[in-house]
Amino acid sequence: MSKRKLDPAESAYWNGFYAGKHPDLEVASTFARWVMERLRPGQTLFELGCGNGRDALFFADQGLAVIACDRSEVAISTLSERPDLARFKIRPVFQAGDMSALDDSRAGKLDVVYSRFTLHAVTADEASAALAWAYRNLAPGGQLMIEVRSVLGSLYGKGTPVPEDRDAFIHDGHYRRFVRKDELEAELRGLGFTISASVEAAHLAVYKDDDPVVIRIVAAKAG
Repeated sequence: MSKRKLDPAESAYWNGFYAGKHPDLEVASTFARWVMERLRPGQTLFELGCGNGRDALFFADQGLAVIACDRSEVAISTLSERPDLARFKIRPVFQAGDMSALDDSRAGKLDVVYSRFTLHAVTADEASAALAWAYRNLAPGGQLMIEVRSVLGSLYGKGTPVPEDRDAFIHDGHYRRFVRKDELEAELRGLGFTISASVEAAHLAVYKDDDPVVIRIVAAKAG
């Protein structure tokens, strides 16, 4: 597996992206709404890579205790300074940080770890570190919810290949590493997760003219 770390240019890309206005990305994703059907108010959810907070804010609106991290300091600063955070029954917490280098201060305490479109934005080693962190910090019976781009998607192979990272490409100015469903499932089982739902399909995460094939997985830590 690659030891490559994402370079500063990629961080700059996302800081620039989140510095802009994206009204079409203000509503919760279809995955977040699908996940919420499996959760209940009062649970504690940690989001790995929250971006502009569209899903984190949705979960907070539904009564979850939300902690959300992102490596983009611009995204986290913008979210933390929102004037409407006081409206939430449980105020969401936003923190800047690399999801592959989180501490274990919440070990055994989280009900849900949520990752949408983040595992394919980091190297294989960084993703593995985040998955292992999720297992350690979930409570017994806690759930890991993943949506990630598959190698079967139409964007696979577009752009410049990253030699040291299999299935990874630089395209449209940023890094994407496409994921193989069988390998992800095997890694999760190796960590100790039980997979309760797994699907690989298109038409689940359509955005403008992009209809990616995505992998959706729900995995539980032994109770």
